[in-house]
Amino acid sequence: MNPFPAISVNDGDQKYPYPPPPGNSDRESEDRAKKNKALFLDRDGVVIDYIPYLSKPEQVSIPAGAAAALKQWQDAGYLLIIITNQSGLARGYFTWDDLAAIHGRMIEEYRQLGVHFHDLAICPHHPDEGCLCRKPSPYLLLAAAHQYGIDLARSLFIGDAPSDLECALEAGCQPVLLLTGRGKVTLGEIEKYPVQIPVYGQLKETVELLSKTAAEIEL
Repeated sequence: MNPFPAISVNDGDQKYPYPPPPGNSDRESEDRAKKNKALFLDRDGVVIDYIPYLSKPEQVSIPAGAAAALKQWQDAGYLLIIITNQSGLARGYFTWDDLAAIHGRMIEEYRQLGVHFHDLAICPHHPDEGCLCRKPSPYLLLAAAHQYGIDLARSLFIGDAPSDLECALEAGCQPVLLLTGRGKVTLGEIEKYPVQIPVYGQLKETVELLSKTAAEIEL
């Protein structure tokens, strides 16, 4: 059973929920002020410690300081939304029931520490399927923005892989690289991107961004 049925599973048949075209700039600014902002998060290597194709709830491990950091982001008004590729489903490494148990454990551990995830969006497809929702496609970010009234220009995506950074850039939100999981390998490719990407060793360090102005971290 999928604990977040709203946007967590995409079968590839839906159209991209692109934002409406630009209109009057004053009206845009006013509308933006009313919109939510989000902190999008990769799962493996960010929200939980990186284990390739993690398949059991007892493998879930919360990184040191991660809950306290996410609580600060949450208290600053950001919706916490996990965006994750889980091709292990299509490869037969684990089932939906296994994934539900993993996410149930993860969500409960964070809940006990005061952190509440607004949604958890999953691409369950194999890379060879050519679906619309697998990162680096921005599909799941755009779907979340459409559903929850999120201003992507005021939002961030923290990840450890090139697909996370590229997903953020395609969606129009600020990418942030963690040097956990696959992050150190990704760092070697960071110069190819056309924008400045903040880099942090651990999730707990990203709260520094909360003290920066929007202009300092704006795309």
